[in-house]
Amino acid sequence: MSPPTNKKETQAFLGAIGFWRMHIPEYSQIVSPLYLVTHKKNDFHWGPEQQQAFAQIKQEITHVVALGPVRTGPDVKNVLHSAARNNGLSWSLWQKVPGETWGRPLGFWSRSYRGSEANYTPTEKEILAACEGLQAALEVIDTETRLLLAPQLPVLGWMFKGKVPSMHHATDTTWIACITQCTCIGNPNCPGILEIITNWPEGKTFRLSSEEEEEQVTRAEESPTV
Repeated sequence: MSPPTNKKETQAFLGAIGFWRMHIPEYSQIVSPLYLVTHKKNDFHWGPEQQQAFAQIKQEITHVVALGPVRTGPDVKNVLHSAARNNGLSWSLWQKVPGETWGRPLGFWSRSYRGSEANYTPTEKEILAACEGLQAALEVIDTETRLLLAPQLPVLGWMFKGKVPSMHHATDTTWIACITQCTCIGNPNCPGILEIITNWPEGKTFRLSSEEEEEQVTRAEESPTV
């Protein structure tokens, strides 16, 4: 496939590959250079960034991740990984049942920062990623199931302190309410959301082995902040 030669062809290409959005990690960040050349205020210029994005997204599509079916039941474990990176937010939802070494992905989402979001503090960015990730996850899985939130910074414990520090963005309270209210889901006396902190290499697919998951879930269940 040859690269687009004008805005209309670029828009058509982006429309054609949009189906793969949930199948490709960091999709929005990968194709963001292509969207730049489609803006009305920008002249069409196909440079090295666009060519790299075009080649990368085609490569990603050839190795697209198959999404697993949504499964329900008391033994199903759902893990929502969320992250705030330099160029945007990303999150992915994974599901695992007994007997599986690795979980199956249910979806990948990402978007670039909007407006002043790029100027948020690291904590604010992580909370925003967790909030939007949670909203996406609850559209996919049963709201009566337990969800493990796996950010790269410990956001849940900070939220449950009960007050928002004055240095944080005013809308933090809205994001915090979105997440903490969802801790009421699940079985009685059992938090609907637990938190595990992950530290995985940039660009690598998030996975938890059985041993890693059990250790971190146990730690989360014992935590007084959750």
